Amino acid sequence: MPSFNGKTLSYLPNLCVPQALLRAVLAAELLAIVLALTVATHLRDFFVNLGLHSLFVQWVTLASIFTLCLLSRFFARPSVFQASAIVLGTVAGFTLVASVLGLLVSGSVVGGGDVLGNALFIFKNLVIALVIALVLMRYFYIHSQWEETVEADSAAKYDALQARMRPHFLFNSLNTIAHLVHIDPNKAEAALLDLADIMRLTLDKRARISLKEELDLTLAYLRMEGLRLGERRLHVKLDMDQNSLPLDMDIPPFLLQPLVENAVYHGIQPRQDGGLLTLSLYDAGSTLDVSVTNPLPPSGVSTHTKGNHIAQENMVNRLRLAYGDRANLKIHKNIQQYRVSFSIPKE
Repeated sequence: MPSFNGKTLSYLPNLCVPQALLRAVLAAELLAIVLALTVATHLRDFFVNLGLHSLFVQWVTLASIFTLCLLSRFFARPSVFQASAIVLGTVAGFTLVASVLGLLVSGSVVGGGDVLGNALFIFKNLVIALVIALVLMRYFYIHSQWEETVEADSAAKYDALQARMRPHFLFNSLNTIAHLVHIDPNKAEAALLDLADIMRLTLDKRARISLKEELDLTLAYLRMEGLRLGERRLHVKLDMDQNSLPLDMDIPPFLLQPLVENAVYHGIQPRQDGGLLTLSLYDAGSTLDVSVTNPLPPSGVSTHTKGNHIAQENMVNRLRLAYGDRANLKIHKNIQQYRVSFSIPKE
C-alpha cells in the first residue's frame, strides 16, 4: 500500500509491509503475555488468560494496522495532529468493539451482567490501549524527527563536499576560450557552450540527475581539457556501449567528472607527452561499474599528491552519503597506471 516518504500517516513508520506486521504481531503477543501474567493465579489460569488476551490484543493490533494502511491512501500529507487523531481514534474504536464483543461472548465471566463492572472493563481496556498507543506514537515521532535531522545533516554535508570542487578548471577554461577567440572562433564558441553546460549543471540544485546528463557533463569537461592541453597530450578512450547503458538511471551529480578531473590534473598534466585516459562504464545488472584509468607521471615530478588524497576522500564521503555501504571506492596502482573504480546500485 502506498505511503508518503516511506511512512504511514505523517511520522509513523511504514506499517504496510510484511516486516512491520511481523514486528507488530510479536510485540502484541508480548503484551498479551504480560497482561496474562498480571491476572493469573496459577498455571492453568495463565494459559486461559493468555489465549483470551492474545485474541483480544492481536485483533485490535491487526485491525488497527490494516485500517491505518487503508486510510493512508486518502491522507497523503496529514499533519502531526491529524495523524495522531486518526491513530488514537482507530485504536480506541477497535478496542471498544473488541471489548463489547468480549462481553457478549463471555458476559457471565466478566462482570456477571453488572453495568458498572462492564463499564469498568471497557474503560480499563481503553486506557491501556490508548496509553500504549501514545507511548508508541511519541517514540515514532521522536524517531521521525531524528531521521529528518540526520537526512538534513547528510544533505548539508553532501552540498559542502560538492562545493569543495577545485575552481582552477573555470579559470583555465576562460583562459583557453580567450586564446581561441583570435585563433579559431568556431572552437571558441563550442568551448563556451560546453562551459555553459558545465556551469549550468554545477549550479543545479537537484539531488539526482540522469546518467546521460553526468556523462554529457564529463565529455564536455574532457573536450575543454583537450583544448587546453592539446590533442597530442590528452588521449581519451571511452570503454562503454552507450546503447546498453542505463542512461536514464538517476545518480548523484558529479560522480564521473571529478574522477576524470583528478586523472587529468594528477596523471596527464604533469607528463610532458601526456597520456591515455580511459573512462569505463559497464552495466553489471544490479550495479553500474565505473572506472577511470590514467598513467602515472615520471618519478620526481610534482603530482599534487595531497590534493589527490583530499579529492579521493571527498568522493568516498559523497558515495557513502548517497549509497551507504552499497558503494565503495577502490584504487589500483602499479608502476605505470593509476585506476580508480566504484560500483553503485541501479535504483
